Amino acid sequence: MSTGKRLILTPTGQIEIEEFSIPSPAPDQILVRVRTTQVSAGSEINGVRRRRLAQPDEQAKFEPTSLGYTAIGEVEAVGSQITDWKAGDRVLCGGNHSSHWLVTPSKAQNEAAIPQEFRIERLPADIPDTEAAFCVLGDVALHGVRRAQIQLGESIAVHGLGVVGLMALQLCRLSGAYPLIGVDTADERLVLARQVGASHTINANHQNVVDEIRAVTQLPWRWRGALPNMEQGSGAAVQLHCTSFIGNYPTLIKAAADRGRIMLVGATSGSVEIESNELFRREIQIMGSYQTGMIDTHPYWPWTRARNQHVILDLIRRKELDVKPLISHVSHYSEAPSLYDRMMAGPQGWLSVFFTWEDDT
Repeated sequence: MSTGKRLILTPTGQIEIEEFSIPSPAPDQILVRVRTTQVSAGSEINGVRRRRLAQPDEQAKFEPTSLGYTAIGEVEAVGSQITDWKAGDRVLCGGNHSSHWLVTPSKAQNEAAIPQEFRIERLPADIPDTEAAFCVLGDVALHGVRRAQIQLGESIAVHGLGVVGLMALQLCRLSGAYPLIGVDTADERLVLARQVGASHTINANHQNVVDEIRAVTQLPWRWRGALPNMEQGSGAAVQLHCTSFIGNYPTLIKAAADRGRIMLVGATSGSVEIESNELFRREIQIMGSYQTGMIDTHPYWPWTRARNQHVILDLIRRKELDVKPLISHVSHYSEAPSLYDRMMAGPQGWLSVFFTWEDDT
């Protein structure tokens, strides 16, 4: 039996490379030969961090687990019941960081199934792997922008300029927002934000985020009834929180315009204390963006994950969405342990990381 390779996250948060036997597809399964996988800088790094920071007694409770959910490759073999896929089809699937992945499309009808078990989509031939992969995280960004219901001329602040934040910034630009404000702690990401369309950038380590946002969102009119000490007619109409750091929630509230909307796009957990008076008096909305139940279309919300991903692919193809500057590393999977160490060290020096799986069968 042939063997493949895959990445494993150990109970202590280290990355190891494991050999495994490549399974034959069951009658209702598709075997994908993976060529490229993309790291999720949110959920994956959060999972590694949790294990590395855990106490030994907690680490002992963890089991080794796989990583990743974005893989591109070709169909290698299909089961006897599969009629609409054939060997050689270029596909996107929800595979882990691994040389091979089994897909069971029929499980899409099972509400208890997880997306990775059945996600498989054909990919156009004219978009390289490292660009096409962005349709997955691009779908996350696009859903947040859709939920925000941005109007032409509304001011936008994007907090957290990782892959999702930088794509969200571009999608806000395409939606007609202005000014477009990027907020981060890494200067290199602020420079990149300017490159992809930000009109203003703020380094949260060295600048007062609330003051800076309010300074560039002054409106030419004023109205009565603002709270005492609040600058009337200023603040971001929409803010997208695209980071796992929840400590800046109070900052977003203070930087919001009256009746401003705050979209929680980043993967967060935990709690933080906020002042409810501002939410109440200034009618600020805080909304989650997680795509719950977005597998099937609905008359009142037609934007399924698959449809959003095709929109992102089309924007990339038409060069309306520029993802090339977001690619920092395309490395052989053998470099994964050291690259995860680098990603864990902080946001500097990397952005979107890809692994290639070309030399194993």
